[in-house]
Amino acid sequence: MPHSISRRGVLLGAGAVLAGAAAGPLRAQPARRIVVAMPNSPNVATLEPVRDYGNVSFRMGYNLYDNLIGIDYRNGAKLVPALATSWKRVSPVAMEFTLREGVRFHDGGAMTAEDVAFTFGPERMSDPKSPGYAQTRPFLPTIESVEATGPMTVRVTTKGPDPLLERRLAGWGGQIISKKAFLAAGNFAAWEKAPVGTGPFKVKEFSYDRRFVFAAHDAYWGGRPMADELEFRIVPELASRLNQLATGEAQFITEVSPDQLPTIKAMAGREIAGGAIQNVRAVAYNKFDPALADPRVRRALSCAIDRQAIVDSLYDGRTWVPNGHQDKSYGELYLGDYAGPGFAPDKARALIKEAGYDGKRIAYRVLNNYYTLQVQTAQILQQMWAEVGLNVEIEVKESWSQVYQPGLGIFDASDTIFWQDPVGAMVRRYGPAGNVQAVAKTWANDEFNQLCPILQSSLDTAERKRVFRRMLEIYDEVDPPGTALHDLTMFYGKAKDIPWQAYPVEYMDFRAGNMV
Repeated sequence: MPHSISRRGVLLGAGAVLAGAAAGPLRAQPARRIVVAMPNSPNVATLEPVRDYGNVSFRMGYNLYDNLIGIDYRNGAKLVPALATSWKRVSPVAMEFTLREGVRFHDGGAMTAEDVAFTFGPERMSDPKSPGYAQTRPFLPTIESVEATGPMTVRVTTKGPDPLLERRLAGWGGQIISKKAFLAAGNFAAWEKAPVGTGPFKVKEFSYDRRFVFAAHDAYWGGRPMADELEFRIVPELASRLNQLATGEAQFITEVSPDQLPTIKAMAGREIAGGAIQNVRAVAYNKFDPALADPRVRRALSCAIDRQAIVDSLYDGRTWVPNGHQDKSYGELYLGDYAGPGFAPDKARALIKEAGYDGKRIAYRVLNNYYTLQVQTAQILQQMWAEVGLNVEIEVKESWSQVYQPGLGIFDASDTIFWQDPVGAMVRRYGPAGNVQAVAKTWANDEFNQLCPILQSSLDTAERKRVFRRMLEIYDEVDPPGTALHDLTMFYGKAKDIPWQAYPVEYMDFRAGNMV
Protein backbone atom coordinates (compact mmCIF):
# COMPACT_ATOMS: atom_id res chain seq x y z
CA MET A 1 0.00 0.00 0.00
CA PRO A 2 1.52 3.37 -0.98
CA HIS A 3 2.69 5.59 1.85
CA SER A 4 0.53 8.69 1.63
CA ILE A 5 2.28 12.02 2.16
CA SER A 6 0.83 15.42 1.47
CA ARG A 7 3.28 17.49 -0.55
CA ARG A 8 1.92 20.69 0.99
CA GLY A 9 2.01 19.21 4.48
CA VAL A 10 5.61 18.09 4.10
CA LEU A 11 6.80 21.41 2.74
CA LEU A 12 5.01 23.41 5.37
CA GLY A 13 6.12 21.03 8.13
CA ALA A 14 9.76 21.04 7.40
CA GLY A 15 35.14 18.41 -20.54
CA ALA A 16 32.93 18.28 -23.17
CA VAL A 17 35.07 20.54 -23.75
CA LEU A 18 37.80 19.79 -21.45
CA ALA A 19 39.18 18.16 -24.42
CA GLY A 20 39.27 20.90 -26.73
CA ALA A 21 36.33 19.47 -28.57
CA ALA A 22 35.35 23.09 -28.34
CA ALA A 23 38.70 24.51 -29.16
CA GLY A 24 38.11 26.57 -32.25
CA PRO A 25 38.55 30.17 -33.30
CA LEU A 26 38.11 32.46 -30.31
CA ARG A 27 35.10 34.70 -30.68
CA ALA A 28 35.01 38.12 -29.13
CA GLN A 29 32.57 38.32 -26.23
CA PRO A 30 31.62 41.18 -23.97
CA ALA A 31 33.46 41.17 -20.65
CA ARG A 32 31.26 39.84 -17.91
CA ARG A 33 31.32 38.56 -14.38
CA ILE A 34 29.39 35.45 -13.42
CA VAL A 35 28.21 34.89 -9.86
CA VAL A 36 27.06 31.46 -8.67
CA ALA A 37 25.17 31.58 -5.37
CA MET A 38 25.36 28.32 -3.44
CA PRO A 39 24.47 27.31 0.13
CA ASN A 40 27.75 25.85 1.39
CA SER A 41 31.53 26.06 1.29
CA PRO A 42 33.53 22.88 0.61
CA ASN A 43 33.79 20.34 3.43
CA VAL A 44 37.44 21.35 3.91
CA ALA A 45 39.01 24.82 3.53
CA THR A 46 40.81 23.86 0.34
CA LEU A 47 40.76 24.07 -3.46
CA GLU A 48 43.09 21.07 -3.77
CA PRO A 49 41.28 18.06 -5.24
CA VAL A 50 43.45 15.60 -3.30
CA ARG A 51 42.08 17.05 -0.04
CA ASP A 52 38.32 17.06 -0.60
CA TYR A 53 35.80 15.35 -2.83
CA GLY A 54 32.46 16.81 -1.79
CA ASN A 55 29.77 18.21 -4.08
CA VAL A 56 30.92 21.82 -3.66
CA SER A 57 34.55 21.00 -4.44
CA PHE A 58 33.43 19.15 -7.58
CA ARG A 59 31.43 22.18 -8.69
CA MET A 60 34.26 24.68 -8.31
CA GLY A 61 37.36 22.59 -8.94
CA TYR A 62 36.23 21.53 -12.40
CA ASN A 63 36.99 25.06 -13.56
CA LEU A 64 40.52 25.20 -12.13
CA TYR A 65 42.03 22.00 -13.50
CA ASP A 66 42.32 19.63 -16.42
CA ASN A 67 43.16 15.92 -16.58
CA LEU A 68 45.21 13.91 -19.03
CA ILE A 69 41.95 12.56 -20.45
CA GLY A 70 38.72 14.53 -20.68
CA ILE A 71 35.09 13.46 -20.49
CA ASP A 72 32.64 14.87 -23.01
CA TYR A 73 29.46 15.14 -20.97
CA ARG A 74 27.64 16.70 -23.91
CA ASN A 75 28.23 13.55 -25.90
CA GLY A 76 27.44 10.54 -23.73
CA ALA A 77 30.41 10.93 -21.33
CA LYS A 78 32.88 9.77 -23.98
CA LEU A 79 36.58 9.89 -23.20
CA VAL A 80 38.37 12.52 -25.27
CA PRO A 81 41.88 14.04 -25.44
CA ALA A 82 42.66 16.76 -22.89
CA LEU A 83 46.18 17.41 -21.57
CA ALA A 84 47.19 14.23 -23.38
CA THR A 85 46.52 14.08 -27.10
CA SER A 86 46.84 10.30 -27.26
CA TRP A 87 47.32 7.26 -25.04
CA LYS A 88 47.75 3.53 -25.47
CA ARG A 89 48.05 0.44 -23.31
CA VAL A 90 51.48 -1.08 -23.88
CA SER A 91 51.00 -3.96 -21.44
CA PRO A 92 48.28 -5.20 -19.06
CA VAL A 93 49.73 -2.88 -16.40
CA ALA A 94 51.21 0.03 -18.37
CA MET A 95 49.80 2.94 -20.36
CA GLU A 96 51.75 5.58 -22.30
CA PHE A 97 50.61 9.16 -22.91
CA THR A 98 51.68 11.84 -25.36
CA LEU A 99 51.11 15.29 -23.90
CA ARG A 100 49.60 18.33 -25.59
CA GLU A 101 52.13 20.94 -26.67
CA GLY A 102 51.75 24.57 -25.66
CA VAL A 103 49.68 24.10 -22.48
CA ARG A 104 50.28 26.87 -19.94
CA PHE A 105 49.69 26.81 -16.22
CA HIS A 106 47.95 29.70 -14.48
CA ASP A 107 51.34 31.23 -13.64
CA GLY A 108 52.45 31.11 -17.27
CA GLY A 109 54.73 28.10 -16.95
CA ALA A 110 54.70 25.43 -19.65
CA MET A 111 53.33 22.01 -18.78
CA THR A 112 55.75 19.11 -19.29
CA ALA A 113 55.95 15.43 -18.40
CA GLU A 114 57.75 16.41 -15.18
CA ASP A 115 54.63 18.14 -13.94
CA VAL A 116 52.50 15.09 -14.66
CA ALA A 117 54.87 12.73 -12.87
CA PHE A 118 55.12 15.10 -9.91
CA THR A 119 51.32 15.40 -9.70
CA PHE A 120 51.02 11.72 -8.80
CA GLY A 121 54.26 11.58 -6.83
CA PRO A 122 55.18 11.18 -3.14
CA GLU A 123 55.27 14.89 -2.29
CA ARG A 124 51.58 15.25 -3.04
CA MET A 125 49.76 11.91 -2.98
CA SER A 126 51.58 8.59 -3.37
CA ASP A 127 53.46 8.49 -0.06
CA PRO A 128 51.34 7.41 2.94
CA LYS A 129 52.56 10.53 4.76
CA SER A 130 51.73 12.91 1.91
CA PRO A 131 48.78 15.32 2.28
CA GLY A 132 46.74 13.76 -0.49
CA TYR A 133 47.33 10.09 0.18
CA ALA A 134 44.19 9.22 2.18
CA GLN A 135 41.72 11.11 -0.01
CA THR A 136 43.11 9.77 -3.31
CA ARG A 137 43.10 6.07 -2.31
CA PRO A 138 39.43 5.58 -3.24
CA PHE A 139 40.12 7.16 -6.65
CA LEU A 140 43.63 6.06 -7.64
CA PRO A 141 44.42 2.94 -5.59
CA THR A 142 45.80 0.91 -8.49
CA ILE A 143 48.57 3.28 -9.64
CA GLU A 144 52.07 2.01 -8.90
CA SER A 145 54.06 4.79 -10.54
CA VAL A 146 53.93 7.67 -13.01
CA GLU A 147 57.17 8.52 -14.77
CA ALA A 148 58.31 10.95 -17.45
CA THR A 149 59.76 8.98 -20.36
CA GLY A 150 60.54 12.12 -22.36
CA PRO A 151 59.84 15.86 -22.23
CA MET A 152 56.24 15.30 -23.38
CA THR A 153 55.65 11.58 -22.80
CA VAL A 154 54.52 9.77 -19.66
CA ARG A 155 54.11 6.16 -18.58
CA VAL A 156 51.54 5.13 -15.94
CA THR A 157 52.12 1.73 -14.35
CA THR A 158 49.50 -0.03 -12.23
CA LYS A 159 49.83 -2.67 -9.52
CA GLY A 160 47.76 -5.06 -11.60
CA PRO A 161 45.30 -4.98 -14.49
CA ASP A 162 42.85 -2.08 -14.15
CA PRO A 163 39.98 -1.97 -16.67
CA LEU A 164 39.04 1.51 -15.44
CA LEU A 165 42.43 3.25 -15.60
CA GLU A 166 41.47 5.65 -18.40
CA ARG A 167 38.36 6.74 -16.53
CA ARG A 168 40.22 7.04 -13.24
CA LEU A 169 42.74 9.39 -14.84
CA ALA A 170 39.87 11.37 -16.38
CA GLY A 171 38.16 11.72 -13.01
CA TRP A 172 38.56 13.34 -9.63
CA GLY A 173 42.08 13.11 -8.20
CA GLY A 174 43.63 12.97 -11.67
CA GLN A 175 43.90 16.76 -12.12
CA ILE A 176 47.37 17.95 -13.19
CA ILE A 177 49.21 20.61 -11.18
CA SER A 178 52.39 22.68 -11.59
CA LYS A 179 55.46 21.16 -9.92
CA LYS A 180 57.25 24.52 -9.83
CA ALA A 181 54.30 26.33 -8.19
CA PHE A 182 53.74 23.53 -5.67
CA LEU A 183 57.35 23.67 -4.49
CA ALA A 184 57.41 27.47 -4.50
CA ALA A 185 54.36 27.63 -2.21
CA GLY A 186 56.57 26.66 0.71
CA ASN A 187 53.98 24.60 2.55
CA PHE A 188 50.82 22.70 1.72
CA ALA A 189 48.55 25.01 3.74
CA ALA A 190 49.49 27.93 1.50
CA TRP A 191 49.36 25.86 -1.67
CA GLU A 192 45.88 24.40 -1.18
CA LYS A 193 44.24 27.84 -1.01
CA ALA A 194 45.86 29.06 -4.24
CA PRO A 195 46.76 25.97 -6.28
CA VAL A 196 48.06 26.31 -9.84
CA GLY A 197 46.55 24.15 -12.56
CA THR A 198 45.87 24.47 -16.28
CA GLY A 199 42.08 25.02 -16.19
CA PRO A 200 40.08 27.88 -17.71
CA PHE A 201 40.10 29.87 -14.46
CA LYS A 202 42.72 30.62 -11.80
CA VAL A 203 42.33 31.47 -8.12
CA LYS A 204 41.96 35.19 -7.38
CA GLU A 205 40.37 35.17 -3.90
CA PHE A 206 39.85 32.50 -1.26
CA SER A 207 37.41 33.53 1.48
CA TYR A 208 36.16 30.35 3.11
CA ASP A 209 32.49 30.51 4.18
CA ARG A 210 32.11 33.73 2.15
CA ARG A 211 33.21 33.48 -1.47
CA PHE A 212 35.71 32.03 -3.93
CA VAL A 213 36.66 34.25 -6.86
CA PHE A 214 38.36 32.92 -10.00
CA ALA A 215 39.84 35.01 -12.84
CA ALA A 216 39.92 33.95 -16.49
CA HIS A 217 43.04 32.10 -17.63
CA ASP A 218 43.81 34.08 -20.77
CA ALA A 219 46.21 31.46 -22.16
CA TYR A 220 43.88 28.51 -21.64
CA TRP A 221 44.61 25.85 -24.26
CA GLY A 222 40.90 25.16 -24.82
CA GLY A 223 40.05 28.79 -25.57
CA ARG A 224 39.71 31.71 -23.19
CA PRO A 225 36.49 31.47 -21.13
CA MET A 226 33.65 33.86 -21.92
CA ALA A 227 33.62 35.33 -18.40
CA ASP A 228 36.41 37.51 -17.07
CA GLU A 229 35.60 36.52 -13.51
CA LEU A 230 33.72 33.67 -11.85
CA GLU A 231 32.54 33.98 -8.25
CA PHE A 232 31.13 31.15 -6.15
CA ARG A 233 29.31 32.95 -3.34
CA ILE A 234 28.03 31.38 -0.12
CA VAL A 235 24.33 32.22 0.36
CA PRO A 236 22.90 29.69 2.84
CA GLU A 237 19.18 30.45 2.50
CA LEU A 238 17.35 29.46 -0.68
CA ALA A 239 15.06 32.50 -0.40
CA SER A 240 18.11 34.76 -0.52
CA ARG A 241 19.55 32.89 -3.48
CA LEU A 242 16.26 33.25 -5.34
CA ASN A 243 16.23 36.97 -4.61
CA GLN A 244 19.78 37.36 -5.93
CA LEU A 245 18.81 35.51 -9.10
CA ALA A 246 15.71 37.69 -9.57
CA THR A 247 17.62 40.95 -9.10
CA GLY A 248 20.56 39.91 -11.27
CA GLU A 249 23.00 39.95 -8.37
CA ALA A 250 23.67 36.28 -9.19
CA GLN A 251 23.49 34.73 -12.65
CA PHE A 252 23.28 31.16 -11.31
CA ILE A 253 21.93 29.62 -8.11
CA THR A 254 22.32 26.03 -6.95
CA GLU A 255 20.41 23.55 -4.75
CA VAL A 256 16.99 24.68 -5.92
CA SER A 257 14.17 22.58 -4.47
CA PRO A 258 11.54 21.40 -6.96
CA ASP A 259 8.76 23.37 -5.25
CA GLN A 260 10.62 26.59 -6.20
CA LEU A 261 10.97 25.78 -9.90
CA PRO A 262 7.69 27.62 -10.73
CA THR A 263 9.09 30.69 -8.95
CA ILE A 264 12.08 30.72 -11.28
CA LYS A 265 9.91 30.10 -14.33
CA ALA A 266 7.92 33.20 -13.43
CA MET A 267 11.04 35.40 -13.26
CA ALA A 268 11.68 37.55 -16.30
CA GLY A 269 14.84 36.49 -18.11
CA ARG A 270 15.46 33.47 -15.88
CA GLU A 271 15.21 29.73 -16.53
CA ILE A 272 15.73 26.30 -14.95
CA ALA A 273 18.57 23.90 -15.70
CA GLY A 274 19.58 20.49 -14.39
CA GLY A 275 17.68 17.55 -12.92
CA ALA A 276 18.58 14.08 -11.67
CA ILE A 277 22.30 13.31 -11.83
CA GLN A 278 24.47 10.21 -11.67
CA ASN A 279 24.62 10.16 -7.90
CA VAL A 280 22.75 7.93 -5.44
CA ARG A 281 21.25 9.86 -2.54
CA ALA A 282 21.49 7.48 0.39
CA VAL A 283 21.47 7.17 4.15
CA ALA A 284 24.31 5.36 5.94
CA TYR A 285 24.14 3.27 9.11
CA ASN A 286 26.71 2.92 11.88
CA LYS A 287 26.86 -0.82 12.60
CA PHE A 288 29.05 -0.11 15.63
CA ASP A 289 26.26 1.84 17.34
CA PRO A 290 24.77 -0.60 19.90
CA ALA A 291 21.25 0.07 18.64
CA LEU A 292 22.26 -0.92 15.09
CA ALA A 293 24.68 -3.77 15.78
CA ASP A 294 22.12 -6.37 14.69
CA PRO A 295 21.87 -6.26 10.86
CA ARG A 296 18.16 -7.02 11.13
CA VAL A 297 17.57 -3.59 12.65
CA ARG A 298 19.44 -1.97 9.75
CA ARG A 299 17.43 -4.04 7.28
CA ALA A 300 14.28 -2.85 9.04
CA LEU A 301 15.36 0.76 8.56
CA SER A 302 15.69 0.10 4.82
CA CYS A 303 12.39 -1.80 4.47
CA ALA A 304 10.44 0.93 6.30
CA ILE A 305 11.20 3.55 3.63
CA ASP A 306 8.66 4.37 0.93
CA ARG A 307 11.15 5.83 -1.52
CA GLN A 308 8.63 6.60 -4.23
CA ALA A 309 6.54 8.60 -1.76
CA ILE A 310 9.59 10.77 -1.04
CA VAL A 311 10.26 11.28 -4.75
CA ASP A 312 6.61 12.14 -5.45
CA SER A 313 6.02 14.40 -2.44
CA LEU A 314 9.30 16.30 -2.28
CA TYR A 315 10.61 16.10 -5.83
CA ASP A 316 7.37 16.15 -7.81
CA GLY A 317 8.45 12.93 -9.50
CA ARG A 318 11.47 14.64 -11.10
CA THR A 319 13.95 11.95 -10.04
CA TRP A 320 13.74 8.17 -9.79
CA VAL A 321 14.24 5.32 -7.33
CA PRO A 322 17.01 2.94 -8.44
CA ASN A 323 16.67 -0.81 -8.05
CA GLY A 324 19.41 -1.09 -5.46
CA HIS A 325 22.59 0.96 -5.22
CA GLN A 326 23.35 1.10 -8.93
CA ASP A 327 22.93 3.20 -12.07
CA LYS A 328 21.94 2.48 -15.66
CA SER A 329 25.17 4.12 -16.83
CA TYR A 330 26.91 0.87 -15.77
CA GLY A 331 25.94 -0.61 -19.13
CA GLU A 332 26.71 -4.34 -19.19
CA LEU A 333 27.18 -4.38 -15.44
CA TYR A 334 23.77 -2.87 -14.68
CA LEU A 335 21.63 -5.56 -13.01
CA GLY A 336 18.14 -4.88 -14.30
CA ASP A 337 16.69 -7.90 -12.51
CA TYR A 338 17.97 -6.88 -9.08
CA ALA A 339 15.06 -5.69 -6.94
CA GLY A 340 16.63 -3.86 -4.00
CA PRO A 341 15.00 -3.75 -0.54
CA GLY A 342 11.67 -2.22 -1.57
CA PHE A 343 8.99 -0.78 0.71
CA ALA A 344 7.93 -3.52 3.16
CA PRO A 345 6.77 -2.10 6.51
CA ASP A 346 5.39 -5.44 7.75
CA LYS A 347 8.76 -7.06 7.05
CA ALA A 348 10.43 -4.19 8.93
CA ARG A 349 8.28 -4.81 12.00
CA ALA A 350 9.03 -8.54 11.87
CA LEU A 351 12.78 -7.90 11.64
CA ILE A 352 12.63 -5.53 14.60
CA LYS A 353 10.81 -8.18 16.67
CA GLU A 354 13.30 -10.91 15.67
CA ALA A 355 16.23 -8.68 16.61
CA GLY A 356 14.77 -7.92 20.03
CA TYR A 357 15.03 -4.18 19.44
CA ASP A 358 13.88 -2.49 22.66
CA GLY A 359 13.33 1.08 21.50
CA LYS A 360 16.89 2.24 22.06
CA ARG A 361 17.46 5.77 20.72
CA ILE A 362 19.10 6.02 17.29
CA ALA A 363 20.77 9.37 16.50
CA TYR A 364 20.22 10.56 12.92
CA ARG A 365 22.65 13.41 12.25
CA VAL A 366 22.00 15.76 9.35
CA LEU A 367 23.36 19.04 8.05
CA ASN A 368 21.05 21.97 7.35
CA ASN A 369 20.22 21.26 3.71
CA TYR A 370 23.73 20.46 2.46
CA TYR A 371 21.68 18.35 0.05
CA THR A 372 18.50 19.60 -1.57
CA LEU A 373 15.58 19.16 0.87
CA GLN A 374 17.85 17.33 3.31
CA VAL A 375 16.03 18.28 6.51
CA GLN A 376 12.58 17.65 4.99
CA THR A 377 13.73 14.23 3.79
CA ALA A 378 15.05 13.42 7.26
CA GLN A 379 11.72 14.36 8.81
CA ILE A 380 9.84 12.04 6.45
CA LEU A 381 12.27 9.20 7.14
CA GLN A 382 11.91 9.71 10.88
CA GLN A 383 8.12 9.46 10.51
CA MET A 384 8.37 6.26 8.43
CA TRP A 385 10.73 4.67 10.92
CA ALA A 386 8.50 5.63 13.84
CA GLU A 387 5.55 3.92 12.16
CA VAL A 388 7.33 0.55 12.33
CA GLY A 389 8.60 1.08 15.89
CA LEU A 390 12.08 2.55 15.44
CA ASN A 391 13.09 5.36 17.81
CA VAL A 392 15.10 7.69 15.56
CA GLU A 393 15.89 11.24 16.68
CA ILE A 394 17.19 13.93 14.32
CA GLU A 395 20.23 15.97 15.33
CA VAL A 396 21.11 18.93 13.08
CA LYS A 397 24.87 19.53 12.94
CA GLU A 398 27.01 22.29 11.44
CA SER A 399 29.79 20.22 9.86
CA TRP A 400 30.69 16.69 8.80
CA SER A 401 33.25 16.48 11.60
CA GLN A 402 30.39 16.98 14.06
CA VAL A 403 28.32 14.33 12.28
CA TYR A 404 31.08 11.75 12.71
CA GLN A 405 31.48 12.29 16.46
CA PRO A 406 30.74 9.34 18.85
CA GLY A 407 27.10 8.46 19.27
CA LEU A 408 26.30 8.50 15.55
CA GLY A 409 23.62 6.11 14.34
CA ILE A 410 22.49 7.29 10.88
CA PHE A 411 23.82 9.97 8.53
CA ASP A 412 23.16 11.22 5.01
CA ALA A 413 25.27 10.44 1.97
CA SER A 414 25.41 11.06 -1.75
CA ASP A 415 27.41 8.52 -3.71
CA THR A 416 28.62 9.92 -7.01
CA ILE A 417 28.72 7.40 -9.86
CA PHE A 418 32.31 7.88 -10.99
CA TRP A 419 33.60 6.08 -14.09
CA GLN A 420 30.14 4.77 -15.17
CA ASP A 421 31.01 1.57 -13.31
CA PRO A 422 30.04 0.07 -9.91
CA VAL A 423 33.63 0.47 -8.71
CA GLY A 424 33.05 4.22 -8.94
CA ALA A 425 30.42 4.18 -6.19
CA MET A 426 30.24 0.82 -4.44
CA VAL A 427 33.99 0.24 -3.99
CA ARG A 428 35.05 3.89 -3.89
CA ARG A 429 32.51 4.77 -1.20
CA TYR A 430 32.12 1.53 0.82
CA GLY A 431 35.39 -0.31 0.15
CA PRO A 432 38.37 -0.48 2.56
CA ALA A 433 39.75 2.91 1.44
CA GLY A 434 36.34 4.57 1.04
CA ASN A 435 34.73 7.23 3.18
CA VAL A 436 32.47 4.87 5.11
CA GLN A 437 35.26 2.59 6.35
CA ALA A 438 38.28 4.92 6.38
CA VAL A 439 36.76 8.28 7.44
CA ALA A 440 33.36 7.79 9.09
CA LYS A 441 34.45 4.34 10.38
CA THR A 442 30.85 3.21 10.62
CA TRP A 443 31.01 -0.15 8.82
CA ALA A 444 33.28 -2.94 7.62
CA ASN A 445 32.63 -6.38 6.18
CA ASP A 446 35.31 -8.98 5.42
CA GLU A 447 33.50 -10.63 2.51
CA PHE A 448 32.72 -7.29 0.90
CA ASN A 449 36.35 -6.22 1.23
CA GLN A 450 37.55 -9.46 -0.37
CA LEU A 451 35.27 -8.85 -3.36
CA CYS A 452 36.49 -5.28 -3.95
CA PRO A 453 39.81 -6.12 -5.65
CA ILE A 454 38.08 -8.61 -7.94
CA LEU A 455 35.58 -6.01 -9.14
CA GLN A 456 38.43 -3.51 -9.58
CA SER A 457 40.83 -5.72 -11.54
CA SER A 458 38.92 -8.48 -13.33
CA LEU A 459 38.66 -8.19 -17.12
CA ASP A 460 35.89 -10.84 -17.20
CA THR A 461 32.49 -9.11 -17.46
CA ALA A 462 30.56 -12.18 -16.26
CA GLU A 463 32.76 -12.47 -13.19
CA ARG A 464 32.42 -8.77 -12.44
CA LYS A 465 28.60 -9.05 -12.67
CA ARG A 466 28.56 -11.97 -10.23
CA VAL A 467 30.77 -10.11 -7.79
CA PHE A 468 28.74 -6.91 -8.04
CA ARG A 469 25.49 -8.81 -7.43
CA ARG A 470 26.92 -10.32 -4.26
CA MET A 471 28.10 -6.89 -3.09
CA LEU A 472 24.57 -5.53 -3.57
CA GLU A 473 23.21 -8.46 -1.53
CA ILE A 474 25.66 -7.67 1.29
CA TYR A 475 24.73 -3.98 1.05
CA ASP A 476 20.97 -4.60 1.23
CA GLU A 477 20.44 -7.89 3.07
CA VAL A 478 23.49 -9.41 4.76
CA ASP A 479 25.17 -6.52 6.57
CA PRO A 480 23.74 -3.16 5.40
CA PRO A 481 26.01 -0.10 5.63
CA GLY A 482 23.09 2.02 4.45
CA THR A 483 20.41 2.16 1.79
CA ALA A 484 19.78 3.94 -1.48
CA LEU A 485 16.90 6.45 -1.55
CA HIS A 486 16.81 7.99 -5.03
CA ASP A 487 19.00 9.69 -7.59
CA LEU A 488 20.29 13.02 -6.30
CA THR A 489 18.98 16.12 -8.06
CA MET A 490 20.89 19.23 -9.06
CA PHE A 491 18.48 21.96 -10.10
CA TYR A 492 19.83 25.39 -11.01
CA GLY A 493 18.26 28.75 -11.66
CA LYS A 494 20.11 30.78 -14.28
CA ALA A 495 20.06 33.88 -16.41
CA LYS A 496 18.43 33.00 -19.71
CA ASP A 497 20.84 35.11 -21.77
CA ILE A 498 23.85 33.03 -20.71
CA PRO A 499 24.07 29.84 -22.78
CA TRP A 500 25.14 27.00 -20.50
CA GLN A 501 24.40 23.29 -20.19
CA ALA A 502 24.07 21.37 -16.93
CA TYR A 503 25.86 18.03 -16.84
CA PRO A 504 24.50 14.76 -15.34
CA VAL A 505 27.13 15.12 -12.59
CA GLU A 506 27.98 17.69 -9.90
CA TYR A 507 30.46 19.62 -12.06
CA MET A 508 29.56 23.11 -13.27
CA ASP A 509 31.55 23.76 -16.44
CA PHE A 510 32.21 27.38 -17.42
CA ARG A 511 34.60 26.62 -20.28
CA ALA A 512 33.87 28.46 -23.50
CA GLY A 513 32.75 25.25 -25.18
CA ASN A 514 29.92 24.76 -22.68
CA MET A 515 28.65 28.30 -23.13
CA VAL A 516 27.56 28.17 -26.74
